[in-house]
Amino acid sequence: MPNLDFYAVGADFDEVLNYVFKVSACRVFESDSPPGEEIAEFNSIAEISTRYPIGICRGSGASVLLQLVPPSATAHFSIRRVALLPDVNQGHTFRYAVAGWGLIQLYLGGEGPHGLVASHTNHNTESRARRWQDLHRELGSVENWNWREIDRVSSRFNRFIRTKLAVSKNGSRPVLPNASEAISKGAQLAG
Repeated sequence: MPNLDFYAVGADFDEVLNYVFKVSACRVFESDSPPGEEIAEFNSIAEISTRYPIGICRGSGASVLLQLVPPSATAHFSIRRVALLPDVNQGHTFRYAVAGWGLIQLYLGGEGPHGLVASHTNHNTESRARRWQDLHRELGSVENWNWREIDRVSSRFNRFIRTKLAVSKNGSRPVLPNASEAISKGAQLAG
């Protein structure tokens, strides 16, 4: 199953991101650039933390939204310019977004004003992509993607989180060590 929600805070994110950078061999991009800026590709945790407060959520949403490009998919994703209305975007007229059928989303939660925000990873399945292909021709052909490789990369990543990092569970959600400690000290879950 491609979807996995999990709780992580602080140094838990180092373990998650070290796996992404050192084991998965995925390219790592922000999902969307800030208005008026180019999209960022990250090669290290330090590069992400320079741009985003990893694990510090402003509200109930994630602290960082990332797209992972599996090794076999580098020729099939795109970076698209998205037009913005300047009146509602502080005068900015564009941003960029990473797009593609087989990208793996990694949304890092963390600590928010209402408690711990779950992190999330997921990707399209081949059958879902086929159902939506006619409505999203700009993403190219579903046939171009190596779905076996996408499933393999995503499954290994999820298994690493569930079996190597997690120390407990909250319902179906794995809880990583620092998040578990925060919960034991009274941290609430944001939902």
